[in-house]
Amino acid sequence: MTKSKSSDGFDKSFTNYLISSDHKYGDDLEIVKNYFNNIVFETILDVATGAGHFTNVFNAKRKCAVDLSFNMVKTAKEKYHIDFAAVCDSAGLPFFEQSFDLVSCRIAFHHFSRPILFFDEVYRILKKSGYFVLVDSIVDVDDAYLNTIEYIRDNSHIRSYTVKEIINFCSNFFRLEYFRNIYKKHNFKEWAGRLGADEKDIKCIENSFLELPDEIKYELNLEIVENSIYSYTDKKGVFIFKSL
Repeated sequence: MTKSKSSDGFDKSFTNYLISSDHKYGDDLEIVKNYFNNIVFETILDVATGAGHFTNVFNAKRKCAVDLSFNMVKTAKEKYHIDFAAVCDSAGLPFFEQSFDLVSCRIAFHHFSRPILFFDEVYRILKKSGYFVLVDSIVDVDDAYLNTIEYIRDNSHIRSYTVKEIINFCSNFFRLEYFRNIYKKHNFKEWAGRLGADEKDIKCIENSFLELPDEIKYELNLEIVENSIYSYTDKKGVFIFKSL
């Protein structure tokens, strides 16, 4: 398969992410919205914001967003009324120390090649006792097969982590205030084609699923209709940390 690396593929597919059912909807959005329902923040930052959906769940006087993709940043600013948006890497956030009351990151952490630097940056720019909200795919040892399939679909995928690994990453910076494991069902063709894959590429991704061990297919709850995959279900972790 031939696909653009890094931000290139996302720049070309920004519209797909704006309308993506995986990004527009989800139990995680309601969970986080309800958790912070009675708080109005001064300033928040959404890292790797994509089309900006996550910024919409927070009440804040000033909303900021960053992403590696220019078109994603532009879309987020236009569609979700972001006050400030910039193109930058998650391991080098262009903000002063203790600038934000809350930093968030949704369905993006698995792309980060330098996770420790990301957490260090989040801690640096958060105010004392500020919140860090992370939502991302999580794996157990057995369904780490999904990391391989994710890379076949999108070669900017680095790795989805276990819950224990994520908590360990954060242990020097944050205290875990809340965690919830949720299951997310994905329409296979929409998911597989989101970055512009053609039918040949999608078939390659589909075959990777079909070749999985039976117990992994069961764990992923593969729905197969007329020998084609209709959907699969993976796990997401909703982590709410507080700065130490």
